[in-house]
Amino acid sequence: MMFLGIRKKYWLFLAATASIAGLLVFVNFSPLFAVRRIQTTGPLANRISAATHAADSSAGSVFRFDRDQLAKQLLTSNRVENVTVSLDLPHTISATVNEFQPVALLLSGSLYGLDRFCRVIPVDSTWESIDLPVLTGLKFDRVFAAPNDFRVAGIIAGLMEIKENSPNLHRQIAEIDFSDRVYVIIHLTTGSERFLAHSRDFATQLAKLDAVVNSGTRSDGGCYNLTYDNVVIREK
Repeated sequence: MMFLGIRKKYWLFLAATASIAGLLVFVNFSPLFAVRRIQTTGPLANRISAATHAADSSAGSVFRFDRDQLAKQLLTSNRVENVTVSLDLPHTISATVNEFQPVALLLSGSLYGLDRFCRVIPVDSTWESIDLPVLTGLKFDRVFAAPNDFRVAGIIAGLMEIKENSPNLHRQIAEIDFSDRVYVIIHLTTGSERFLAHSRDFATQLAKLDAVVNSGTRSDGGCYNLTYDNVVIREK
């Protein structure tokens, strides 16, 4: 009786294994799940036509489709920052493509954007009504590369921190001028004061700027040096 019980379990195991194998064959080779379309979604969907097409029968099942290869193909575009490839059953492969997003603007002959990695990026119509600080006095060799000034990284990091922690202050920053070799010069949307800062620990200096703005003692047209520890010096 024990032998028969073991044999019965054995046959049940074989039946379950065969069912699973049959299901795998079905989903991998059935025309019900054949790839018929590969589509891109997101801001760049209309600009990346190479990945949006009707797939022929050789593409096989959506479950066997090489999604990593499609992602690598899309990432060869300089305008693509990241890609997410997913299945839209029963016949579609969807790739969501995100482009570079600006954290500041750059005025150098024409207007550009700067992303969080300090890369210069072309202005995009999808940005619509964008309101960001403008960096001036910078030069760069090519788009999708950083400007030729080591201070940019510190300024971008400080702007991102302030935008997160003090959005009202961030909205008041109109321009950051890099034309001076020692200081960056900050101009606000209100008043004609100039604020001198260094790129190191930029967010802390912006906090001191905010204290001056809210003190009620600012002098229109004055110049304030934010680079000294624990003090702001008004210069002539």
